[in-house]
Amino acid sequence: MIGTSKRVTPGRQPSEPMSSHDVADVAAVLNDHAWRWIVGAFVVVVLLQLELIFNRPVNWDEFFHLSEAHAFRNGHLTEVLQVLYARAFFWLPMLPFDSIGQIQVARLFMLGFELATVMAIYGVARHFVDNIPAALAALAYLTGGYILQHGFSYRADPMAAAFLMGAMWILVSSRLDFRAIFAAAALAALALLSTIKIIFYIPAFAALAWLRWREAVSPRVVLARLALLGGATMLFSLLLLTASIYSLPVEGSGSVARTVSTSGTMMFDEGLFPRGPYILGAIATAPLLAALLMGTPSALIRAAIPSRWRIVQFALLLPLASVVVYRNAFPYFYVFIVPPAAVAAAFAVKAILQRISVPVLCVAFVANALVMSLATPRGVLDNQREVIAAVHRIFPEPVAYFDFPGMIVDYPKANFFMTTWGMRKYWTGKEESFVDVMAHKTVPLLILNDETLTSNQTGPTPVRVLKPADGLALRDAFIPHWGPLWVAGRRFPSGSAPQDFTIYVPGPYTVEASSARIDGRLIVPGQSLKLERGIHRFEPVQAGETRLRWGNNLRRPPVPYTGGPVFRDF
Repeated sequence: MIGTSKRVTPGRQPSEPMSSHDVADVAAVLNDHAWRWIVGAFVVVVLLQLELIFNRPVNWDEFFHLSEAHAFRNGHLTEVLQVLYARAFFWLPMLPFDSIGQIQVARLFMLGFELATVMAIYGVARHFVDNIPAALAALAYLTGGYILQHGFSYRADPMAAAFLMGAMWILVSSRLDFRAIFAAAALAALALLSTIKIIFYIPAFAALAWLRWREAVSPRVVLARLALLGGATMLFSLLLLTASIYSLPVEGSGSVARTVSTSGTMMFDEGLFPRGPYILGAIATAPLLAALLMGTPSALIRAAIPSRWRIVQFALLLPLASVVVYRNAFPYFYVFIVPPAAVAAAFAVKAILQRISVPVLCVAFVANALVMSLATPRGVLDNQREVIAAVHRIFPEPVAYFDFPGMIVDYPKANFFMTTWGMRKYWTGKEESFVDVMAHKTVPLLILNDETLTSNQTGPTPVRVLKPADGLALRDAFIPHWGPLWVAGRRFPSGSAPQDFTIYVPGPYTVEASSARIDGRLIVPGQSLKLERGIHRFEPVQAGETRLRWGNNLRRPPVPYTGGPVFRDF
């Protein structure tokens, strides 16, 4: 019968016990079968990410990062630390693509960094577990919700994760010869230039260094090589910092001190669970990865491994605890902070494989990735393209503008990056106010691409998250022009009495709708006049609303804005 037939190995009777060679053959077949599933799962997930590279909306951070690359190319970048993405991708502005196309090219490179991190997770985990659990731990990382969505984002996080995990792989698996030491030191130095968040990795590196010393045949030799690794890391960091400082348009040592000081005072200033909703989101969008990470401590306690290994694995979990206190633990942060924990999670995978097969796990991981891909709001990308094209149509020549992230990367953004961190610096006087900017810069464009600016301009009163003078000035200085694009101008409703008004943005203004006297001069609709910064006089001439709009009959796109958000969370 088919259901009861048994496979008989040639040359062996069914009643004979399996030899060690037969057991090895069966294990090899099962191992090959498992690897086909794992490789297939990786291929599917990478293809899903490739599609997202070209269809996922651009996040505000990515626009900001690209604007920094443009600033570096134009000689305007004034930061040293945490801007390696700008220096390394200085060539993006030279590409014959719009800003979204440039970001998509950068994303392709970031995907390479992400895959390097995945390989390093496997390489480090392979030192402690077999191939299959190590590979599945790497797959769990790659298919996690936030990692799938942001692992290829044009940010510092994918780069820093790849550098640090590469250094960790070298520390674990190499002979710590001179070539390995200098490679690891160079990677660690590059990570420092990428982000000062490398401090979260210190427990993991310290534990692995201790393990190398603890397991060494010649502890003194290994200790000396570890000391050389630390010294080389400091040397490479100083060399890279010095080179970066000399690349600045102005003296840059103050930039380093300012970045360290600001980061040190603001990284942990919001108490416990400052981004609690995003922690819940990380669990909800990657339930399998979350279950593995939560089950890792018990798996380590039960595992039959040396105690020193157990200590190291718990140290690898420690960086992930930073989400409890770190104020910027937004979704993209998980790309950077999860890799060491994913290595430790290989022990949880190993325990699960006693009950669940490799194909089932692979299908579950891929299914999670597919759900996250389908949940991506792809239509927002069309809105972004529409807004960017409209700005260039209205203002063919670059003008300064206010917005949230720096969305028009080839035009000069006049205000600070309005993240929670930026707003904190704004309120403490470390960022210039809108009123102060308009006192010395001509800023004719305001883009309503975040809730703060939109609410301030369209709500009944100015928003409280802006300084009172700024909220009022923005409402007085700008009027709607097209979709989320507002331009400098002033509205005088029907029935307005003669009054003084303030011009914050000097330049030509066109009168619209109804005639009026401006500073005693009669101006009819369609006629333009030049207004300087300061106080002017308005007197109505005929009934109806009168509008002053910056520019000489400023153009508009031929079709109205299709509507919809310019950004949608992360």
